[in-house]
Amino acid sequence: MTDSPEDQKHPDIHAAEGRAERRHPGDSLTPPIFQTATFAFDSSADLAAFHSGESGAYFYSRYGNPTLAAAESRLSRLEGGEASIMYASGMAAVSSVLWALLAPDARLVLLGETYRHTRDFAETLLSRYKVNVEFLEENSLDALKRVEEGPVRVLFTEIPSNPTMRVPDINRLAEWTAERRARLVVDSTIASPVLLRPLEHGAHLVVHSATKFLSGHNDLLAGAVSGPRAMIDALVEQQALLGAVLSPHTAYLLDRGMKTLQVRVERQSQTALRLAEFLSGCKQVKCVHYPGLESHPDHSTARKLMSAFGGLLSFELNGGAEAADRLVDALRIPVLAPGFGGTESQVEHHARMAYADMGLEGAKARGVPPGLIRYSVGLEDFERLRDDLTEGFRKI
Repeated sequence: MTDSPEDQKHPDIHAAEGRAERRHPGDSLTPPIFQTATFAFDSSADLAAFHSGESGAYFYSRYGNPTLAAAESRLSRLEGGEASIMYASGMAAVSSVLWALLAPDARLVLLGETYRHTRDFAETLLSRYKVNVEFLEENSLDALKRVEEGPVRVLFTEIPSNPTMRVPDINRLAEWTAERRARLVVDSTIASPVLLRPLEHGAHLVVHSATKFLSGHNDLLAGAVSGPRAMIDALVEQQALLGAVLSPHTAYLLDRGMKTLQVRVERQSQTALRLAEFLSGCKQVKCVHYPGLESHPDHSTARKLMSAFGGLLSFELNGGAEAADRLVDALRIPVLAPGFGGTESQVEHHARMAYADMGLEGAKARGVPPGLIRYSVGLEDFERLRDDLTEGFRKI
């Protein structure tokens, strides 16, 4: 069996939470849902105290809401960050961060493969506003050596990356951004704070599609950013103008999902590692992309940085696109659906699901080979998932 990460133990990401953090208004154990657009004041004096910053009152839910504040506080504890901000989707979080940090003629460098729509946003909207966008095709430090001299405003990377789970050394990335006086923004959606806390390794901001592992139940859309309070406060001011706020009910569901984050991700990581090892021995499989395998190009880096290797993997079939189509149709346990990180296992022929408008060749140009299957491991037993794949392979 493949070696486990070097520290051999998952950190307790709930260690900062105690009795005081578990008490809410009205002595409620769980955060109440403040399903309101606006908040009332007792008097003009109370209103004046709010505007002067002398009270902790709330004003209007676009500027803040107690339920949302509870979810943001929980994420800050999980990430080890000073502050966090929630958004209406993962893309709202990504785009808001990039809008805030960039300007005309500023340089944005995207390291290696990134979520398809992050790249689309950079190529279309940011370029339209004269941001200089550079795409590095490799998730490696060698790729950074080829970046031309001159100021860089932001280095953006995913750790691990989607869909081949590359894990660049975030400590080295932080050194590079320090030398260039740039900001390092890490999309840590796939890792979650259970497996990696980028702020502890020199990242300036960490971004999540909270729809995925943070929520964990495929029942909401949300995004999140954590980091230093000064940077988050600037994003709060921007959000009030752009309006991509999270609803109180969604914030409540997200807060509830984050309570079980550690046990879910640990279980999913254990099963995913066993599944990756199983797939590596299947004759129908050309290669498996999972950092827990010694065959993965970033295995040694992942062992140093991550407490486990995550619940998402991908693999390529020898039969290419046609075999991938047949396999996803033959499987009976994972649902055929976009997304990942939920309690249900999910599977997709990635090019068909995420790049349908570009076709197989367009996906290949983006680094996604025909026949690559992305598999999000849920909470089902390993044996059930293994047997389901075994039967599926017989049918292709």
